[in-house]
Amino acid sequence: MSITWCPLAETHNRVAMKDNNIHDIIGKYLANEITDNEVLFFNEWVNRCDENLKEFEWHKKTWKETRIRYNTSGSDLVFRDVLNKIDDHSEAEFATIPKKTHRKTYLNIGLISKIAATLLIIATFGYLIHSRIQNSTIEDSAVAMVEKLNPAGQKSKIYLPDGSEVRLNAESKITYPEKFSDSTREVSLTGEAFFSVIKNPDKPFIVTAGDVSITVLGTSFNIHAYDNEPSTYIALQSGKVKVDIINEHGSQEMYLEPGEGISYDKSSHLTIKEEFDEDLVLGWKDGKIKFEDASLEEVISTLSRWYGVTFSIENRGTEQWSYTGPFENESLSNVLKGIGFTKGFTHEIDKNNPNNITIKFN
Repeated sequence: MSITWCPLAETHNRVAMKDNNIHDIIGKYLANEITDNEVLFFNEWVNRCDENLKEFEWHKKTWKETRIRYNTSGSDLVFRDVLNKIDDHSEAEFATIPKKTHRKTYLNIGLISKIAATLLIIATFGYLIHSRIQNSTIEDSAVAMVEKLNPAGQKSKIYLPDGSEVRLNAESKITYPEKFSDSTREVSLTGEAFFSVIKNPDKPFIVTAGDVSITVLGTSFNIHAYDNEPSTYIALQSGKVKVDIINEHGSQEMYLEPGEGISYDKSSHLTIKEEFDEDLVLGWKDGKIKFEDASLEEVISTLSRWYGVTFSIENRGTEQWSYTGPFENESLSNVLKGIGFTKGFTHEIDKNNPNNITIKFN
């Protein structure tokens, strides 16, 4: 693949590296040998645009498929092993292709994949030689803060300076330093995000969301903490986290094991620990919406945020109702038809502004 460079004004955190060094930086990142200075450059590049993120994901997938461990003392053997695995993979795929398929076309594709994977490994080896000859440094300066904000209807994936991955939900904002300190990795969140944190016992990872602070070393967890909602919810998928709640009434410390969640009511300051439904709590990052005894207000709020639209409601009765049901990668129209069939309403999309939708109860 060829590197795509998205427009970006020159800033101090380019750490004086040239654009054509990105192959080396990717190789170092994948080998877990990247320096702090290079992490700044890599983080800026991978978060710059969707094309760069997609390209990195492709390199990471290629790297994982080789299924080898890097060994500086046996680089020639490792290199040959990589090529052999690529050859084996190509032969296995070729065996499944119908005989009428042109072999010449397939071999060209295999050759391209082989060259791309080989260049990636060469870049990784090259960095080890280069890093032992030269170790560039830059003067430390005031650390700038980075802010990533998603509007309604948009989700994104972000890589933090340490390589930890964040899936940021719609109407959510995360703020973090472009370079973490030597002792901690601290970020702040408004909205919802799923974190996959790289383990580092020397640098605890801390997320602050209002009154709630979550401390981890290496784990995956979800935080739901929208300003306009009455509660904050933390759900742990793997690892272990400590949750600190600090407000005018004092402080509280709790620990979560995988499969457990904590709900914190912002008004009453009460906390509840419970097991959680993964599809209900974590499904958003995989394109799943699941309602469970949801009120009309909850349904409207969720769909507004998810699809980036606004609703108006006509002929609503006074009766209370709730809705339970799952949807996966469905269009808004299909979701509204499904709920409307059950709850007795139709919907109408504004022809002049498709983001305005009217719900009409029968």
